[in-house]
Amino acid sequence: MEQTIRRHDIDWLRVLAFYLLIFFHVGMVFVPWEFHIKNSETVSWIENLMLWSNQWRLPLLFLISGIVLFYSMGKRSGKAFFAERSQRLAIPLVFGMLVVIPPQIYFERLFNGAHYANYWEFWETVFNFVAYPRGSLSWHHLWYVLYILIYSIVAFPIFKYLRGDKSLKFKNRISNVLKKYPSAIYLICVPLYFFYIYLADIFPTTNDFIRDWYKHSIYFTLFLAGFLISSVDGFWDAIVQKRKNSLIMGLGSGIVLMVFIWGETFEILYQKYFWFVYIYGVFKWMAIAVWLLAILGYGKVLLNKPSKALSYANESVYPLYILHQTVELIFAYYIVQLDWGVLPKFALLVFITFGVSLVLYELIIKRYNITRLFFGMKMKQKQLLISTNKFRNADDILLTNQVNIEN
Repeated sequence: MEQTIRRHDIDWLRVLAFYLLIFFHVGMVFVPWEFHIKNSETVSWIENLMLWSNQWRLPLLFLISGIVLFYSMGKRSGKAFFAERSQRLAIPLVFGMLVVIPPQIYFERLFNGAHYANYWEFWETVFNFVAYPRGSLSWHHLWYVLYILIYSIVAFPIFKYLRGDKSLKFKNRISNVLKKYPSAIYLICVPLYFFYIYLADIFPTTNDFIRDWYKHSIYFTLFLAGFLISSVDGFWDAIVQKRKNSLIMGLGSGIVLMVFIWGETFEILYQKYFWFVYIYGVFKWMAIAVWLLAILGYGKVLLNKPSKALSYANESVYPLYILHQTVELIFAYYIVQLDWGVLPKFALLVFITFGVSLVLYELIIKRYNITRLFFGMKMKQKQLLISTNKFRNADDILLTNQVNIEN
């Protein structure tokens, strides 16, 4: 039987990546970028932080998703694999589109001047099944769930191959190269750079699954890379060995991007010199690749430790991800109308988004199997235990059912 390995560092990185996403979505209310509800005043310092983190936060999520899938997949059959993916991804996605996302659209439309007699009048329009923004059906921030679901289905044959004995020769070749040339880990930026050069202008980012081919090329590659990293002996060793180099290169390329390229400089050079996009692409994807590798390397060294806080966060983070943007936009609708500065509004909205989401998780989501199912959690198992106690009198024999809830 295959031994199950628990990688606590990957659990921590998954939790931190999703928590960062929550901060990012709150920040979207206060920067000039397009979002569902906007504060009247925006600030550049939040925008600069978000511009930097936006380069690697989503690539990190897809990379970690591939790693997590490797450790959770085991030797599952195709039937068991697709059943798990359906429970974990498909059911929360459908529930989210019909129940969790509609309040976001409702408050966005109220913010833009629409009028409804009540929420239920609006909610009926969801079941016209007309896509947002013309209609009221959308996956909004749950596009990530859809993408991972489809990627998992498409990549299943590759994953089975990498998990099986037939791939040993292929994996050993990669392992031997990495042991001799650990810097070969940086070759991950080559396909990402290629996709950027040839697809970015043709398929701009839309989160429209059918037309999002540039992002598919990036996210699917990273999803596969995460699985491959954990499949090949020595890959993690090379990442850990090169973590300092990755951090130094990440800082260097990040400084170049922030000081010399991002902002108005990018637009000026991009319009004036056709070749500038090639130079920019090198710095962009080298920066992203080395930041991802630095995070993985330092994560394995510093975070591979169990804790009660991690156990709680690891179980709760996915429901919080599904729920958080709805909580955020409901309260953002009211908070942006306050006569306060940006920083107090931002802090209040962060506090409420996390606080209310956690309260709903504690009081409702984690307590009932039906809500656990809708939010992608493992179901509580009920065991029927038959008491075999013998009583003195045959007439007093009782058949006792005891329900044991596994935590």
